[in-house]
Amino acid sequence: MRPTDLHSKSRLPLAFSVPKREDQHNEDSFRRSAKGVYALSDGASVSFDSASWARILVRRYTRDPEFTREWLSAAIAEFRQLYDRDSLPWMKQASFDKGSFASLLGVRMADGGRAIQVLSVGDSLAVLCDGDRIKATFPLSTAAEFTRSPQLICTNPTHNAFLDKMDFAYDLVADWSFRGLEQPALLCMTDALGHWLLSQRDRDCSPVSVLRRLRTPGAFARFVQQERAAGRMKRDDTTLIALW
Repeated sequence: MRPTDLHSKSRLPLAFSVPKREDQHNEDSFRRSAKGVYALSDGASVSFDSASWARILVRRYTRDPEFTREWLSAAIAEFRQLYDRDSLPWMKQASFDKGSFASLLGVRMADGGRAIQVLSVGDSLAVLCDGDRIKATFPLSTAAEFTRSPQLICTNPTHNAFLDKMDFAYDLVADWSFRGLEQPALLCMTDALGHWLLSQRDRDCSPVSVLRRLRTPGAFARFVQQERAAGRMKRDDTTLIALW
């Protein structure tokens, strides 16, 4: 790979995901398109069918990565078509009405793979690396920020009011360049792994070198289980997309 060229049509990302528990459904979702668009979503397990909502978000983003209010309205309409609300038991109706919540992290390659645009709503994390060095993270930059309740995208529009105060093209986006990087890499991860990575970095460790060695689903699962057992990673659905 050339020093400033991360994207190649023949190059596929490594993508691994481990559920919070073996007997529970994984509510994370990720997807890529042939045009160099990647998307990752972490469904909030406390909300109604967040796994389906996460799948809709990543599928729609990889097909159409222009995140707008109209885009979001169309995604909500697609989710609502999955259910006949009136046929649901009353307890599920209340949960359906409250809404499903999920993060969205989307990335688009640009300039022949020498630049990238990152979109983020919520606490899924994008990490720009040069070799084992972390050059930038978005939207969070410290482990402490993961202690705050994230603002997630919801199927109930009233819970998306925080977006009304934002400029989608500025507040939700980071533009990165790979120019000048000798070993460019891009990592996208859900919050459990993001918190782990920034916590390890704060301890003067090299967390990127640890992740670089994880080349199979089995190796990634063993790593996650080990870090959970040691109390260094919270037990949650954990997903990593890595372009080395």
